Amino acid sequence: MWWLSRAAGAGILLVLSWIDIRIHQVPEKLLICSSAAAVMYHLAVRQMNIWVIAGGAGVGMLFLLLSRATREGIGYGDSWAILILGIYLGLWKLVEVLCTAFVILGIYSAVILCKRKMSHRAVLPFFPFLTAGYVLAAFI
Repeated sequence: MWWLSRAAGAGILLVLSWIDIRIHQVPEKLLICSSAAAVMYHLAVRQMNIWVIAGGAGVGMLFLLLSRATREGIGYGDSWAILILGIYLGLWKLVEVLCTAFVILGIYSAVILCKRKMSHRAVLPFFPFLTAGYVLAAFI
């Protein structure tokens, strides 16, 4: 069950990454379905402490507030995905995913800036980095 749920999460993130790269917008219906799936997963499996899940959701809520405060400098779709991952993975695994994603994003940005392929004001889709962080943190 664990591998199946992790593979499903990776599949959903891959689809969302592709959509984010192509149209720079994430379908709300897919995020709603993913939110429901994360909640149903915990109702069915009940492996994690409720406080760990609440902590993960709290981090997601913090990102939603940051999205609003930065006028979507961090997109709402990205923040909503972090909220979903927080509910699904819990606080500590979410922190691993986010740290991994931000390190990969930082390395990618530094390389691209050094090659002068983009300006320092460029906007990058975050879902591919979130997916990479999820795959590395969830499966390793």
